[in-house]
Amino acid sequence: MLALSHNACGQTVEIKHEARDKAYIKDYYKTHLIIRAYESSRYNNFKLVNGIDKLIYKPNHHNDVGLGFTYKVISFNFEFYIPVFGQNNDLYGATHSFDVQTYIYIHKFVVDFYSQFYSGYYLNGNQVLADNQPSVVKRADITTKDISLLCQYVFNDEHFSFNGAFYQNEIQLKSAGSFLLGGGIYHNDGHADSSFIPSLLKKPDFFHGYNFNGFSFTGIGPNTGYAYTLVVHKHFFATGSMSVGIGIGDAVISGSTKDSRIGLEYMFNGKFAAGYTNNKYFIGVTYLRLVTEINCVAARTWQQESTGNFRFTIANRFHVRNNIM
Repeated sequence: MLALSHNACGQTVEIKHEARDKAYIKDYYKTHLIIRAYESSRYNNFKLVNGIDKLIYKPNHHNDVGLGFTYKVISFNFEFYIPVFGQNNDLYGATHSFDVQTYIYIHKFVVDFYSQFYSGYYLNGNQVLADNQPSVVKRADITTKDISLLCQYVFNDEHFSFNGAFYQNEIQLKSAGSFLLGGGIYHNDGHADSSFIPSLLKKPDFFHGYNFNGFSFTGIGPNTGYAYTLVVHKHFFATGSMSVGIGIGDAVISGSTKDSRIGLEYMFNGKFAAGYTNNKYFIGVTYLRLVTEINCVAARTWQQESTGNFRFTIANRFHVRNNIM
């Protein structure tokens, strides 16, 4: 909670931590420093969809190892790429990325921010290309940008905790859930040296014959959902959250010509966590996924972006001061 207070020198801003229902949530906010080690896998896929047919471009993703800490409102994670944990560059090509995913849980509010810049993708040719074509098509020329921001209000924050599952500075003691309500704004774009629609497709009329080497979509709209944590024998937990939304957006494809269309934009945001926790230790897995989709220019065609993060975490809580609340 943010509050203004007065003193002799003028105004100061003070951040106060709002107490939770102690029967449901145990709080380590002011008393403990949380240190975590984890393994993480991030991704950013995009699809071009025509009816039931689709082209799926994927980066050559890799796993990272990381270290992080949380104390009060401050939380940082530092990740390191380990080359031996990646897929074969000779087969799938190399992907270069700058990927920042930030998740802020302030009891009554949830903020998810994605900022992803990827270069180098591949296409599974077995699914879409005519016979006797390559099984994997490397596209080092493709670059994409994804910037998305979601905000949600947590109605039952007194009994339900996102922090316990994802930042370990709280523990959910009893099962509880909460409705969520919010909105988001999303922007994705991609560029390539040649067309995103390859030649020699199994269905040559895919995307109604459009050939383009650039696309983008920007959408905005409300969303709603529900989150719930199941607690078993006090220490085992499983948290699930699902939100859906519908809004309006602008889809653009460009090549020799440029076409655009205002259409419906759809959003799905899912979160999952499960593990074991006690006063000292935490061990668990988390999975987050954001999918945005918008009507494209041609009839029954869609542009879709799917981004997310899977993480395995081990954390330790260190007592640093007495609780003075």
